[in-house]
Amino acid sequence: MPIVATAGHVDHGKSTLVEALTGSDPDRWAEEKERGLTIDLGFAWTDLGGHDVGFVDVPGHERFIKNMLAGVGAVDCALLVVAADEGWMPQTEEHAAVLDLLEITRGVIALTRADLVDDDTLEIAELEIIEETEGTRLEGWPIVAVSSVTRRGLSDLSNAIVEVLDQSTAPEPSPMRMWVDRAFVIAGAGTIATGTVLDGTLAIGDDIEVLPEGRTLKVRGLQHHGGPTGSVGPGDRTAISFTGDADGIERGDLLAAPGTVAPTTRLLATLVPTRAFDEIPPRGAFHLHVG
Repeated sequence: MPIVATAGHVDHGKSTLVEALTGSDPDRWAEEKERGLTIDLGFAWTDLGGHDVGFVDVPGHERFIKNMLAGVGAVDCALLVVAADEGWMPQTEEHAAVLDLLEITRGVIALTRADLVDDDTLEIAELEIIEETEGTRLEGWPIVAVSSVTRRGLSDLSNAIVEVLDQSTAPEPSPMRMWVDRAFVIAGAGTIATGTVLDGTLAIGDDIEVLPEGRTLKVRGLQHHGGPTGSVGPGDRTAISFTGDADGIERGDLLAAPGTVAPTTRLLATLVPTRAFDEIPPRGAFHLHVG
């Protein structure tokens, strides 16, 4: 199943747009509804042009950037959301930089709240987006003006997403890998881990290794789109239950085919500053987000 992940500044209409496209509210927590602010990842799915598409809705607030990163690591199409009445904002820049650094080359830009501005303002907002994405992997992405209230442009946006997904190529066969983006306990079922399958396939009864810990568990049950399934593959939003003690699994853990991934305490990396920085400071505190 192809995955579309949102990105963009806080309160630019990402969740509202996902609900307009899918008919499902991606905000799960009472606090999110009370504050009108996405805090954690939200999920929804629908059929677009014959594609069974999953949507991952990410928070836009700067305090929740690690949650945003957890949602955009394995996507077939990014949906960058920019409000027409506010334009390119600080978290728009930050999220665009994340998409660029993760080498996400396929996406669509939704110019939301088009019902709140006149045509001249809409044109200026579109020109600003073109200027801001120049020289990045987002350059040339289609820009679609939409309104979740009047439903203007929603069919055009759906068509643009489908066109991007039609260009996707099938992944090369490889061992199973999935980053955990949620983990919780259900009475009678134990620990449940969810994520998007990056590579390979997984079936009930398979062994799976929890990394970096190195513990091996057996898959007891699988769910996809809220219903049970016998197996899952690349791109599938998946919930996994386990046979045995699965306590301690948390966001950021990697689930992989046993023996295919080795934990390490060292890494070799190429550091690429975003355009917001002329250079990476030689001293200071840094956070490394993996998976």
